[in-house]
Amino acid sequence: MMNEETLKDKLKSIGKAVFVECFSVFKSYANSQISREDCIEELMQKYPDKKESGCKICCSQAKLIFEANMQCKAIGIICDNWGEKRLSDETIEQAMLLLQDCP
Repeated sequence: MMNEETLKDKLKSIGKAVFVECFSVFKSYANSQISREDCIEELMQKYPDKKESGCKICCSQAKLIFEANMQCKAIGIICDNWGEKRLSDETIEQAMLLLQDCP
């Protein structure tokens, strides 16, 4: 069972904005709808300045969050940080929309 501290560490390694912006990609990967390679490729296309090794970490950490069924908790944590300067209003709005789909 993943605790909140572990979840926060995983979110930090992925990046909160990346987790929100690539939520559907990570979800597809966690549900085996796309391959690990496709997940990495999607991230590399979306973030051309990210290294492949970083994209691999993002995909694997995000998959662990989904496998632990903690994605809604993760989105909740991101929404709680709406005052953070590093997160754009657009990212926060996107996170709020994702949160509405959570049980």
